[in-house]
Amino acid sequence: MASSLKIIRSIVTSVAMLFCFSSCENEVKEVQSLARDERIPMEVQRDFLLRYSDSSYIRMELTAPLAESYPQLDQPQREFREGIFVRFLDANGKETSRLTAEYALQLIDKELWEARGNVIVINEKGEELKTEKLFWNSRREIIYGDEFVTITTPDQIIMGEGFTADQDFTEYELDRPSGQLNIEDDAS
Repeated sequence: MASSLKIIRSIVTSVAMLFCFSSCENEVKEVQSLARDERIPMEVQRDFLLRYSDSSYIRMELTAPLAESYPQLDQPQREFREGIFVRFLDANGKETSRLTAEYALQLIDKELWEARGNVIVINEKGEELKTEKLFWNSRREIIYGDEFVTITTPDQIIMGEGFTADQDFTEYELDRPSGQLNIEDDAS
């Protein structure tokens, strides 16, 4: 009788454990399904640092207070809800331009970024581009947008709708210029 009681306890324990494991597995699948449907980050990082290199040279350095990754989505992405700061570097490690924005979204597989909210790009000559939204194609190394843009140089302020530039912001083109102001030097 005691041995049959041990066998029954063993069977009951095994069935209970099997139920728990299958229940946990179902919960994991349910959470993964919800994450796909409700855009829940699978990874959250504070004080995020990302560096791109080419031929052992660091070409770009991005920092952000917060990065949330969504690898489970059909288009894997990383979201920067607290903004980004990007430095573009030449082969000698010298900064050629910088980009700041209050929000950014990276479409990882497409190597495409969207920056929004007080977006500012400054090149090594001190020229400044301001807009509310731009796109950065890191594969082609270009930035572009179709929003209102202001470009400030030492002697001009140029305004327009839409632009295309290299990521170093040394060469740029406005799509629909709407105004130009010449800045005079009062020191003479």
